[in-house]
Amino acid sequence: MPAAPLIQIVPTDGEARVFIDCNRKADKPINRNLFGKFTEHLGRNIYNGMWAQILENTSFADWSFFSRVWTPEADRLRDPDIERHRSAYERGIAYRWLPYGSEDATYLIDWLNPYNSRTSQRITVSGSEAGIRQSTYLPAHRTLGYTASFHVRGQAESIRISLANESSGEVLAEAEITGLTDDWSDYTADLQLPADSLERGAPVEFRIGLPNRGQVWIGQVFLFPDDHISGFDPDVIQMLKESRLPLLRYPGGNFVSGYHWRDGIGPVDKRPVLPNPAWPIIEPNHVGTDEFIDFCRAVDCEPLICVNAGNGTPQEAADWVEYCNGGTDTPNGALRAEYGHPHPYNIRYWEIGNELYGRWQIGHCPPEEYAERYEAFRAAMLQVDPELLIIANGQSLEWNKPLVERKGKLVRSLSLHTLTGGGARREKDAEAVYLSLMGYIASYDNKLEELKAQAVPYNPDIKIAITEHQIMCGVPHLPTNATQAESLYLSGALHSAMRQGDLVEIFTHSALVNHGGGLKKEREVVYPAPVHWVSHLYGNLPEATLVHSVTSSPTFTAKIQSIMTGSNLPYVDALAAIGDNGLILLAQNRHPTEEIEITCELSNFDPANTAELQTIAGESYMSRNDWDSPNEVAIDTREIPIGGSNFKILLSPHSVNALMINQA
Repeated sequence: MPAAPLIQIVPTDGEARVFIDCNRKADKPINRNLFGKFTEHLGRNIYNGMWAQILENTSFADWSFFSRVWTPEADRLRDPDIERHRSAYERGIAYRWLPYGSEDATYLIDWLNPYNSRTSQRITVSGSEAGIRQSTYLPAHRTLGYTASFHVRGQAESIRISLANESSGEVLAEAEITGLTDDWSDYTADLQLPADSLERGAPVEFRIGLPNRGQVWIGQVFLFPDDHISGFDPDVIQMLKESRLPLLRYPGGNFVSGYHWRDGIGPVDKRPVLPNPAWPIIEPNHVGTDEFIDFCRAVDCEPLICVNAGNGTPQEAADWVEYCNGGTDTPNGALRAEYGHPHPYNIRYWEIGNELYGRWQIGHCPPEEYAERYEAFRAAMLQVDPELLIIANGQSLEWNKPLVERKGKLVRSLSLHTLTGGGARREKDAEAVYLSLMGYIASYDNKLEELKAQAVPYNPDIKIAITEHQIMCGVPHLPTNATQAESLYLSGALHSAMRQGDLVEIFTHSALVNHGGGLKKEREVVYPAPVHWVSHLYGNLPEATLVHSVTSSPTFTAKIQSIMTGSNLPYVDALAAIGDNGLILLAQNRHPTEEIEITCELSNFDPANTAELQTIAGESYMSRNDWDSPNEVAIDTREIPIGGSNFKILLSPHSVNALMINQA
């Protein structure tokens, strides 16, 4: 008779109970690569997110690169007077830039002889000072020093760069550059704010213009805070280091299916500015392979690269591997060294394609075609580096079938994206949607086991890599990835991944900054979404090995067809692990409004009299952190008495919990 599963969840009509036997253990410690994240060139995830450069549309790209829907821009820019952007554009000023100074000045988005995009910004001043400005915010809570760098050509005595208080117009810092020529030249200016000159989140204007007569073309302009770390936001880096982020997936996402990695290498200011292939924004290519590796090193996490198997080629992917992992005696390794990185990056994890099963994806194809595409990419990449750990683009049983049946021995790992709730956006009952999301996660083990059962006959050692995961309802009256519901959606899936032993090798939650759950950056201030605290809590768990547990839980019913329907779904999900520091009980209470008391029974472990309970909850499953209340949901830590091997703990509604019990 086969042994009972190491970890069991049993529905019950009675009270919630957890039995834990510390003598029966898993073979290996909990895999830290389950606590990873994902970042993509989308929205403000990278630019105006993890990347510290402050300005938008730095290359004065033409409006054709952007959506022509103006109304959402008012919310995105926090600018109620969106008409001023329209009138500035009609006056000949690139999107996101506005005029300042003399009304006699003229402007043109010029297509002739641009610097590195299709256009540059021409400014002609015939009288008193005039130029362009951008309304923005500065991380003045962190640093008072800023460096502007820009490329200019033209005829003028000087060009003036300044920072001004947008409300009062007071100039806070300025610099003047002379020696302009008709050829493109680069310049820098140091700008130092006076102490206490800006309140937190106060808007400022970055200005660049001519103090008197002249005509110039501006090709590109950057504004970095002086405390950036390799170009990245130090607050983002610090918060990810504190959460011990183990792994980061890049660069997409839908973006990667149209991304060509050579656009993102070489001098940053000379890279092409292009339409983003997947999203209605421009792609300045400021953050490419080398910058991504710099970020991973600053955070101390491992990189995972997803290659373009949409409109890319096997050779392009193989060249990317060589650029990252090849020696300087290889063509692409030598190119990497030429750009300042002589030592190979030795990136282990590579994913072949993103969501190619979807009609929204560049290069979308039938599953049979992807199976052949995968084999060709895999062969080309492994020829460059046989040590790669390659992940195939998996998903449903239907999509995976040709891949595992035809190429099973070549498939080391299958990706899985669980982005749930998009079909529920018209639902009105937030609690019903929440319970169905919780039901989906309560059944997540079944999904993983089905995928495994299909693949194991063709490869008994198959792995699963969950490379995107988030709630996708996306409307404010329902649970979203910005609410406490996402905390339970992630932690429940992590519990399922842990229960599956070695099956799930990677889990990269969506996403890093602004897009999806994780960190939020607003007005240059970084704060956590509720789910960040789950990544922080789990990422900081000491090394520990799962032990046998049986959880009996009262149940609920899920009713939203587009998400999940079912009954006898457990409110409580718990598992336990033991390490040198003692016993850890991870437990979530999915009930939307009620506390649940759990009776805990420990076997083969002598506990101390008290334990530390860490809880992530908030007032509601709809609770969220925002600019005004960045700590509405956070980790609450308190000491509780337990007094022996049998004790009770009270779990708050809609909560994620970790109970740390030392040995007596």
